Amino acid sequence: MERAESTARLVDNDQLDLHNEQSESEGFSSGYESSSDVSDAEPSVYHHGDSQVEADDGVGLECDVSGSHVKYQNTSALCDHLKYIISMPDLCNVTFIVGPTRVPIYGVKAILSTRSRVMYQLILKNERAVSEAKKSRKTRLSRLIIEVNKYQPEDFRKIVQFIHCGSVDIDSRSVAGLLCGAKQFGLDDLRRACWEYVRRCSQTRPKSLMTIQRGANQYIHHLYGIKLFTKIQHLLTPTTKRVVTETTV
Repeated sequence: MERAESTARLVDNDQLDLHNEQSESEGFSSGYESSSDVSDAEPSVYHHGDSQVEADDGVGLECDVSGSHVKYQNTSALCDHLKYIISMPDLCNVTFIVGPTRVPIYGVKAILSTRSRVMYQLILKNERAVSEAKKSRKTRLSRLIIEVNKYQPEDFRKIVQFIHCGSVDIDSRSVAGLLCGAKQFGLDDLRRACWEYVRRCSQTRPKSLMTIQRGANQYIHHLYGIKLFTKIQHLLTPTTKRVVTETTV
């Protein structure tokens, strides 16, 4: 399993065709946790200019060459909190109903829209359709519901998680769905991470290639599902197939 971390900048909400997936271009329980476990130990103090500044051991601190300022970042905690939000339906305002089993997956429209222009267009299109349908009723929509039929629920949950917080675990069962989602929703860093995962599996874990190919077969309707299936077929040489067969017996 490999974790992909996003380095993507926030994108502008400009127009983008939702069908760009056909293009060949590449390029938990609710409630808040208690803060009682925070250490009461006295922080160390260092001098910054003429003022005293409390400091810890330096984790999360960035200092420029001139030493004119110190920037503090805690991206790990931010990622965890954003991931936690989508596990709490009451904090979300969009619900994706995924697959034939109609599994609900939640998200926050503002975050999803700023992280993916295609997701923004998808949300906007559905909001307009619902708004037109409900004009006569004079009712306000509290949560948008979007049907998603072409993804496995767990794969789409991971796609939403990555868009939401920029981090996701890639494994042989989910890489096909993540790759297709990365292409459809314009997540170039996730797309590259998926291909890199496949490359590493081909070199160090040949047994996992069969699992990846089975996953790709579930997305044979998607351009990148076909590309992944074909690539794995080429990687599965007679020697590799024999190794896989022997290790599964």
